[in-house]
Amino acid sequence: MKGQNTFTTSQANEIRKLIAEKVRSTSDKQKGIRDKIRKLGFYYSDFCSDKDGYTVADFEALIRSGRIKIVGENYKPVAEKIITKPVIKIKIDSNTPKVITSSDLISTLTTIKQNRFDPTTDSEIIIANNSGNYILCLRANSNLPTVSIKPIFTTFEKLKVIYTGIAGESLRTRDYRQHFKGNNAGRSTLRKSLGVLFGYRQIPRDKDPSTGKTKFSNTDEQELSEWMCSNLIMFFLTNSNFATTEKELINHFNPPLNLQGNHNNINADFRQLLSRLRGSKS
Repeated sequence: MKGQNTFTTSQANEIRKLIAEKVRSTSDKQKGIRDKIRKLGFYYSDFCSDKDGYTVADFEALIRSGRIKIVGENYKPVAEKIITKPVIKIKIDSNTPKVITSSDLISTLTTIKQNRFDPTTDSEIIIANNSGNYILCLRANSNLPTVSIKPIFTTFEKLKVIYTGIAGESLRTRDYRQHFKGNNAGRSTLRKSLGVLFGYRQIPRDKDPSTGKTKFSNTDEQELSEWMCSNLIMFFLTNSNFATTEKELINHFNPPLNLQGNHNNINADFRQLLSRLRGSKS
């Protein structure tokens, strides 16, 4: 072990503060912040081999598991989320035609609602490291960036559904690390769509611009990551039959940010606008 596994209350609070600062910072500033965390004795590599970064929630998870001990009376860790199994209530927006829901889809939705991930409080370790499906929703009182055409939403767990996707290998890698933490819209369809709605300028992703792959500036990418963490909630489902489930979820929810495989007439004008914005490089 490079560091230590016992900290005072003040040390733990300072570590939390620095981790939160690291998550919000650009990559060029993160190394200096990590050095400050290590001077306090905390090395995340002592507890996990994951090299994709860590959050305050990860630190708190180590405390709750007993792998890190806190000495002091005033330390207040973030409460662990308890996942319950409420009765399913699927609400469809009144402007959207009702869909006949198969018993298989009801079962899928009943299961997926139990796997709720809040990027502001939850550790990424609760996200399955397996293939599957995910649904992204706006938090209550959150909205997509305003453009000339306003989309119509359906809801899941009283939250507006904006996108559903698949992970062929790892939900944790695809959903969280590429979408929320990836800071590279060139590798995330969702980030690209959100960024163009914000009006971010697309720039070449690769050294060879002829590839046609684009992303946004470092500042815009960081701003986008912060917005996503503050405004989105994710639900996920471990599933080897993810391609079929994806079609069912798109047909059922008609998420406005799903362009491929979405043939619903409602939001067709919004999807056309989004497609045009994504194709614009200026």
